[in-house]
Amino acid sequence: MKTITTALTALILFSSAAYAAPAADAALMVKGKTVYEKNCAACHGKNGEGRAPVFPPLTKADYIEGKPQVLAKAIVKGIRGPITVNGKPYNGFMPATAINDADLAAVATYIMNAFNNGGGTVTEKDIKQARSQK
Repeated sequence: MKTITTALTALILFSSAAYAAPAADAALMVKGKTVYEKNCAACHGKNGEGRAPVFPPLTKADYIEGKPQVLAKAIVKGIRGPITVNGKPYNGFMPATAINDADLAAVATYIMNAFNNGGGTVTEKDIKQARSQK
């Protein structure tokens, strides 16, 4: 029985690890939180809860969940016009963010991880790619 329990535990742990996004670097998360609190929290809330009906939530937000490239583009290009987040319409304006690429990568990484949007790390290269998109 102990062997079966050990095998099942190992299988569960392996399965969870196999599908989880890699954990973000702790220093990057600290930096990202600082950038978020200074630049994003006033509209999106301290915990990413949003401020309906103008500012959508960033916590477990289907608009960006598992889509860091969408988040990166929103941060560098801004958003105008209607979007739908978690089934609710929002029609506000988010200006393009005028901070350096390292800070943008940190805040995007923070949003993807701290607010349960699939995790992972957004790099400066990802931010540069988002800048080059139309």
